[in-house]
Amino acid sequence: MKTAFVTGASGFIGRHLVATLERTGWRVAVPRRRSDAGEGPDLGPFPWTAARIRAALSEVAPDVVFHLAGLMRASSAAELFQVNTVLAAQLLDAVARQKRAPKVVLAGSAAEYGRVSREAVPVNEAHPCRPITDYAVSKHSQTLLGLARSTSGQPVLIARIWNPVGAGMPGHLALPNFAAQIVTLPPEGGVLRVGDLDVARDFIDVWELARLLVRLAENPDACDVVNLCSGRAYVLRELVESLARRSGRSVKLVQDPSRIRVGEPPILYGDTSRLESFGLRPVPPDFDAILPRLLSVAAHQP
Repeated sequence: MKTAFVTGASGFIGRHLVATLERTGWRVAVPRRRSDAGEGPDLGPFPWTAARIRAALSEVAPDVVFHLAGLMRASSAAELFQVNTVLAAQLLDAVARQKRAPKVVLAGSAAEYGRVSREAVPVNEAHPCRPITDYAVSKHSQTLLGLARSTSGQPVLIARIWNPVGAGMPGHLALPNFAAQIVTLPPEGGVLRVGDLDVARDFIDVWELARLLVRLAENPDACDVVNLCSGRAYVLRELVESLARRSGRSVKLVQDPSRIRVGEPPILYGDTSRLESFGLRPVPPDFDAILPRLLSVAAHQP
């Protein structure tokens, strides 16, 4: 039985990854922040140190480390770098000191690419990264650390994750945010304030993402950077209109200038060729199943 050490296991992707690992026969170790928080190695309160991570890894002796812990939003760039970059550096240092170095899977982000021209779509892993937000810069810094360690012989894979969707996704993201707005409208309907909906983006079901992460971890040849995406573009307006229809409410979409992101490309999706070179063909998201679940979750939020 293989053993996985998973940071960020309580997050949106982490919960689905842990469930997938357990379902496919892995033993899963989830580090704790408190000594009374159940099983798993005790890392203590954050920020974790390389020494604590090293001790936890020695206790577990994992075959693979899935590093999903991170922040999408923070009060400062320094906080983003502390969590998204410095923590990854400490983990990579700790892994390098193990008697048997496990494979490390780092959770990257498609935001690392920055603004991409229409001619470069679908975007492959060789496309230059020019991140334009503090979050994206912090994630790309993590990627550079991982690639440097990979070059020196440490087994590291950067999973460049596109837009995962599914029940339980963070509420500040577009689809759950729209679902939450829609379910609060009166039965006769009302106005939904939106940004630019005439854009198309690459979405991947979070369960499919978890499956691909596990399969890549199991493949000894999988290394470097790999896009984890569906390889398809879905028009946001069509998804929002489908949410509205499924809610049974009459919804009027009104563009709010404050929600417009300047310089957003009209279409952006990833190239899955490298993923497919490892024998993995991503299954497209089933929005007929996902959208009703988003509405149901939103309706039961306190």
